[in-house]
Amino acid sequence: MSRGRKALLGVVGVVIVLGTGVAWYLGPIAPIATGYAAKTVCSGTYLSDRAPEEVEGDLPSNPLVPLLRTSVDDSEGRVTATLLGAWGSTAYVSAYGCTLADERPAFPPFSAIPEPDRTAPWPGGEGPATLPESVDAEGLDAAIATAFTEDDPDGRRRDTRAVVVVKDGELIAERYGEGFDRDTRLLGWSMAKSVSNAMIGRLVGNGQLALDDADLRDDWDDGYADITLDQLLTMTSGLAFEEVYDPGTDATEMLFTPGSTADHAAGQPLEAAPGTRWSYSSGTTNVLCGVAQDAAGAGPELAQELVFAPLGMHSAVMEADDSGGLVCSSYLYASARDWARFGQWFLQDGEWDGQQLLPEGWVDYSTTPVQLETEQPYGAQWWLNAGSSGELRMPSVPQDAYWASGNEGQQVVVIPSEGLVVVRLGFSGAFSGVDWGLEPLLTGIIEATGS
Repeated sequence: MSRGRKALLGVVGVVIVLGTGVAWYLGPIAPIATGYAAKTVCSGTYLSDRAPEEVEGDLPSNPLVPLLRTSVDDSEGRVTATLLGAWGSTAYVSAYGCTLADERPAFPPFSAIPEPDRTAPWPGGEGPATLPESVDAEGLDAAIATAFTEDDPDGRRRDTRAVVVVKDGELIAERYGEGFDRDTRLLGWSMAKSVSNAMIGRLVGNGQLALDDADLRDDWDDGYADITLDQLLTMTSGLAFEEVYDPGTDATEMLFTPGSTADHAAGQPLEAAPGTRWSYSSGTTNVLCGVAQDAAGAGPELAQELVFAPLGMHSAVMEADDSGGLVCSSYLYASARDWARFGQWFLQDGEWDGQQLLPEGWVDYSTTPVQLETEQPYGAQWWLNAGSSGELRMPSVPQDAYWASGNEGQQVVVIPSEGLVVVRLGFSGAFSGVDWGLEPLLTGIIEATGS
């Protein structure tokens, strides 16, 4: 054999070994990366009406991201993401948002909610914010400005995209980041969990579910059958779930690959007796919404029927997985004004437009602290300012405050004693929870609006 041929074979052998190594390393990671990219770009393009290249800027800082390629096909209504030409994922757009799937899923018809009169006062209409004379206008403006100030000494960005303030049922102020406005649908991430609470509340009020219901799934037996609806709502089911957003974890496999999110979570090990341990879990919420859909005999239209239509949340879209299951843990897009409608509904104890839509006492139940050790004070799919022992997560904020909270600093805060609903939406990846500056925003708003 010639020296040149030996050298060529050696190069081929090295390439094969390197290629095998790359495939071995990327095999578990690549589907998550391409699934995340396809889903993010699809939803941002078709639901938030942003340019694909702008949405791509929201992809995480990761060595694989520069190697990803996304393609938007308007004629087919789909977005494909590929990695090194060897791995790919596709998200299909429908009236129920964007869905990761191997082929386009068939969903039932969607009944759009008419847009309210743009001159009539909020919440019945979409008229402009109106500032009462009793409010300190300069103080309120200064408070809201704190959410938009990029002054972190470590260089972390708040990147606030929307703030809406409602006082005593009136929209009194709003501000938006560059490129966003009152019509922009924005992702709430885990704020969707609080909407799942409301869906369950509606079904409980209709007699289709009860808090002490057990034996909730046909495929659950033994200890699983003992899990109650209340335990799913309060994150005390005992189901194992990795609430970690790294490749190969329960959370990323559930959210960024095709399949039923509820089934994925329901199949996790039962690692504690139901009712004995609290553990925050996006999987638990998707199981909860699967139970809701089964009880109602409904598909992905359930959120629309139970929550969005009654409240006139015309922009809201709860996205579905390819089985038709609502991804209630994470995938709800809505305008800041519609998120405020949701918060106002809870401030009004579940009453809307003269109708008691949630059962009497449901909001009290939802905001009662779990009587187990929790990461932070927690109720039923809502975070609380006051825990069971009276400790306050935000000491300068009234103890009756509670909020829906999502990744990257999404919050719908309800403060009954102040008659306030405050919505903040943004992209504060480096600031988790309330760390981006929620407490100064709220205390400034409270001071400016009085009680």
